[in-house]
Amino acid sequence: MSHPEIPEIDFDHHSPEYSADPWAANTALSRKCPVAHSSHYGGFYVVTGYEQVASVARRPEVFSSAHELPNTPGRPQGTIIPASTFRALPLEMDPPEFLEWRRALNTFFTPTAAKKLRPRIEAYTTWCLDQCVESGEIDLVMDLANAVPALLTLDIVGLSMDNWRVYAEAVHSLAYTPSDTPGYKTVEAGFAMLIKEVVETIPVRRANPGNDLISFLTRMEIGGEKIGDADIIAVCNAMIAGGMDTTTALLSSTFEHLDRNHDDRTRLIEHPEDIPRACEELLRYFTPVVCVGRTATEEARIDGATVRPGERVLISWAAANLDEKVFPDPLTIDFDRDTRKHAAFGIGAHRCIGRHLAQTDFQVVVGEVLRRLPDYRLVEGAAVRYPTVGQINGHVTMPARFTPGPRIGPAFETANDLFASFGEPR
Repeated sequence: MSHPEIPEIDFDHHSPEYSADPWAANTALSRKCPVAHSSHYGGFYVVTGYEQVASVARRPEVFSSAHELPNTPGRPQGTIIPASTFRALPLEMDPPEFLEWRRALNTFFTPTAAKKLRPRIEAYTTWCLDQCVESGEIDLVMDLANAVPALLTLDIVGLSMDNWRVYAEAVHSLAYTPSDTPGYKTVEAGFAMLIKEVVETIPVRRANPGNDLISFLTRMEIGGEKIGDADIIAVCNAMIAGGMDTTTALLSSTFEHLDRNHDDRTRLIEHPEDIPRACEELLRYFTPVVCVGRTATEEARIDGATVRPGERVLISWAAANLDEKVFPDPLTIDFDRDTRKHAAFGIGAHRCIGRHLAQTDFQVVVGEVLRRLPDYRLVEGAAVRYPTVGQINGHVTMPARFTPGPRIGPAFETANDLFASFGEPR
């Protein structure tokens, strides 16, 4: 379909060209054509300017997040381009229904709840570091940045720790495997195994509720009625996908940055109180969730461009975070920058509900690495970035070496043993 009022660009957020330097691509787009159109994946608008991204994100009644729209039954759309077969709630839901779900779930994902989980995050981080600290070698992704969020997420959702490594790898692979590639079916099978455990756990929690998310969801009511199993599964789907690899991506990018920028590393070692501020600037620059999709429900305008009903729109949080009109000198990482407007957690009603957990995760893991492995160095040429950063911008693996140190935590053999030490049945 022709769109004469806006530029037509050859833009594919899953392409090797984009993955090679998304910062250059995003700054160029937000500066030259904050709204454009691409013919890839059936055609979609590319929105990269901060003002334009915010305009779309703040009109959920016009630009829908729904996994399926009423006029497209059986055809997934949702928040991923190209579409995913898994539905995520309440992420892929629109107001006013979305707002009732969000209010109900907010009671589980409060800043206070994240604060209470901090000792567990510290315990998981200590346990993961203890596995490697005596050897002087670690894979900062697989042994730590992927492991801690995975352990915490399984803990929060209410699943067994038995298969945590399998699940962590499944979610990790899902993040960088495009849904239109042959390998995606294999990745989906691993994720489906995780969702199968969610399905099997629901009746167990109905009979014997605990303090976990599944137990919370079995009691949660929408419109005066308890939600069904399908919706519980969809919420857990969103929590698992969002809770694991997004934080992993931010942590790995941070470790790479601190490896290359010793002044920033020294500052955070000497002034750990600056880690929360650094977190927000690194979120802006290394935006983990690069972009999300929307579907127009009616004819609408985006900065002069006419979008027709049913057309897809890609809003780029990563590009908005590099808009020089909002963030001067955007390609410079400055821990003293005013980052209050950064879009890494989204803008508008759908702003990330788990952001307090992500921030706490970051602060603990980065703080412990700088405390216990202060001289870590990445193995030259060994870090591997995602082959596609079209959805999540992160690393597959990141080997590093450091001066060996002592174990400091209890000698738990397994993650299940560690979880048991918290005194909660599972």
